[in-house]
Amino acid sequence: MFSILYYINNMRIIIGSESFTPNISGVAISTELLAENLSKLGHEIYVFSPSETYKTDWEKYKNFRILRLKSIPNPFRKGFRVAALSKKDIAKAVEKIKPDIIHLQDPTSICSALKAIAKRKKIPLVIINHFSLDYVISYLRCLKPIHPIIKKILTAYLVKFYNSCDEVICPTETVKQELSKWSIKTPITAISNGVDLERFFSYSSPVSIRLKFQLPMNPIVLYLGRIDKDKSIEVLMNAIPKVIKETNAHFVIVGLGDELPKIKKMAEEMGMEQVIHFLGRVDHNSSDLEEIYQISTVFAIPSAIETQSIVTLEAMAAGLPVVAANGGALPELVKNGENGYLFKPGDSDLMAKDIITILSDEKLIEKMKKRSLEIISDHQISKSFEKVEEVYEKVIKENQK
Repeated sequence: MFSILYYINNMRIIIGSESFTPNISGVAISTELLAENLSKLGHEIYVFSPSETYKTDWEKYKNFRILRLKSIPNPFRKGFRVAALSKKDIAKAVEKIKPDIIHLQDPTSICSALKAIAKRKKIPLVIINHFSLDYVISYLRCLKPIHPIIKKILTAYLVKFYNSCDEVICPTETVKQELSKWSIKTPITAISNGVDLERFFSYSSPVSIRLKFQLPMNPIVLYLGRIDKDKSIEVLMNAIPKVIKETNAHFVIVGLGDELPKIKKMAEEMGMEQVIHFLGRVDHNSSDLEEIYQISTVFAIPSAIETQSIVTLEAMAAGLPVVAANGGALPELVKNGENGYLFKPGDSDLMAKDIITILSDEKLIEKMKKRSLEIISDHQISKSFEKVEEVYEKVIKENQK
């Protein structure tokens, strides 16, 4: 019993992730929050992720350490990198750390190497599924005729990978149900990514914040996140002209990505530059982030392949009504007619209609704000990491038998 209690309270944990700060992605944010919060709980955390160069080195970050592994540019995602020829560096670090458990954030190069070492050394192994297959397919549009074959190959790979782990975690029941349809024998547990409720909640929307970002006093419709192919930002862009015909809304788009030049060009061609602000990157640790949510009126998310959506969690924690695509796991957060509306994926007309409906009714806005706060109360981030700890405890106990 003493041995088990030691592990629970003082675990040495390696977290492997192909995406980490300064990358802008849900996985990068999730990895940072996981490492930071587990460290606060008293655990010794080591993150393994790609470096920004072809060099391997240790880095102290916040209250944990990062092993930055030599890497090369990712050919499919601009600004991202992939660890290359790092198996010896990974094996050496694992041998030195002697982890009690290894947590994988994806099934790619770093995590594949960690998995092999964990199986060889009998180290408990947990993986979280952050993505849908549609996300991967969205970057392979030129191969559309063989998408069914690609999905079949990817599914087989994931099943084999996940069956080599002791536990699979996913952020929503939607994803759990999807994974359960595959031939995965490993136990699957749904745990919300969680959100810091205190950080994002505010009673007011100070004028000073609008002045800071040079935004008008109009109602603000916010999109915040990556601006890449899988996010379907063009659906929102096509809804904007319809919304401004009926309301005095101003649109704020926050984030970077490969599709940003295309989206800016769309705004120019539609003559919408005066009603859209592109704020670029906002660091997740910056106070600017919660301020932008707090001055907004409605949050809009057109992506239909979200496995949960950290930005939607944050928007709801700020008390925002949400207009979201009726796809992926978003219906678990957005209750149609209660804290927002769900529209048919890809339908800009319906998206515009829903935004107009909310902006045209102050009482509805207040009702939906209150409901967002009620729903999000079950997603307190501290509770999420307590549940992750419980999974670790279970897996470690099972491996001690």
